[in-house]
Amino acid sequence: MAPPSYLRFQPKLQRLRSLNLSSFKSTKHLLKVSAEPILRAFRVPRAEHTEFPHGKPTIVDWANTLISHYASHDDENSNAHRRRMSTLSVKELRWYKGADDVGHEYIVAVIADPQHGRERLIRLDRARDDPGVDVIAFPTAHHNRYARSSTSFSSSQSSLSFYDEPADSGVGCLDAMWVLHELPHADRLVERSVFRGSHGEYWAPTLLHLALVCRAVHENNNYHMWPRQCMWFSTMVVRVTQSEFQHHVTHRDSSLSFQTWMVGILGDGRASGNKAAGIFKEQEQVTFDVVLGYRTLRDAVTIKIEEAENRVTRYKEQHVIVNEAVAQRDEAAALAAAAAASSVEATARAAEAAARAAEAEARAEREARLREEAEERMHDEERKNAMSERELRELRSRIEELELSSRSRGRRRMM
Repeated sequence: MAPPSYLRFQPKLQRLRSLNLSSFKSTKHLLKVSAEPILRAFRVPRAEHTEFPHGKPTIVDWANTLISHYASHDDENSNAHRRRMSTLSVKELRWYKGADDVGHEYIVAVIADPQHGRERLIRLDRARDDPGVDVIAFPTAHHNRYARSSTSFSSSQSSLSFYDEPADSGVGCLDAMWVLHELPHADRLVERSVFRGSHGEYWAPTLLHLALVCRAVHENNNYHMWPRQCMWFSTMVVRVTQSEFQHHVTHRDSSLSFQTWMVGILGDGRASGNKAAGIFKEQEQVTFDVVLGYRTLRDAVTIKIEEAENRVTRYKEQHVIVNEAVAQRDEAAALAAAAAASSVEATARAAEAAARAAEAEARAEREARLREEAEERMHDEERKNAMSERELRELRSRIEELELSSRSRGRRRMM
């Protein structure tokens, strides 16, 4: 009986479906390969979002994120992040003063990013927690660290405050950073510091060092002594970084030394009048306190990063040991399986040899029986031959006797 028609076409349908599926998979792979170079340009690695975040995060949040990023030990790329940490070096610190009447001061850092073959720009700024400023507000628990003012300006003038009121009134100041795409053109360059790369005993500051300097400046609780907050923040960031790392000042606008007191006083160490001398002494102490705070913070972060690196190393060593143990276990299991297979094979070979021996023994027994039968037949033939020879001899003797008796009868007749 012939199968139904739909059963005859079923193998062809299956082949057609498999052909369509394989064609779809190959087309999908080709599209993925061709689109990868285009999509790669729009992908931003996680490290870049951490080191150069979008928006305007606060200095503390940015610094803490960098510390957590470089001190991580759960991420499989944590060692790669730490290697990248040492390559992001600060090439320049550019101190700017706004061209408007307020004269807002801020820092622009030029960061070398050799991994991506480019230079990055970040702006470090002191701002106020005003609604008009796009900066993340700090929790109220931190407000006791910041200077307060009963007199405030708009967001564009947020760096200028007066301290006629107690320190617990008004709105707290915030320090923030954000990424720039080009250097400022309208504002005046107060000072430009160029830092050396790693050479001998000198090292250029890294992005993490700069973030720690900014955090140390931010956390210092003495800045409420000075009315020009943005000026104090910019001054402290530049001077602390200069005091800790080898640098070369390639530009300094001397015309701004009167308004920016730190340039005139700390720059050449001279001051005019008792008031200026007192300010210099006080500022020198505050600078020392900020430097000390930075060093303490740097040492703690360095220990934390080293502990994370050692932890990753120990984890990798343990992972290698576990992998070796697993490999040895698998090898032992394979050897046991091979031994079991060899034992089974040896048993089979022994059984086969026993069967062959039994067969050989049976064949030998058959050969022995056949040999005995042949010998018996040979003995029978010998007996028969012997009987035949006796009968032949008897027959010959009778013939001779008959011939003798016949001759004797013939002689008798003749006689």
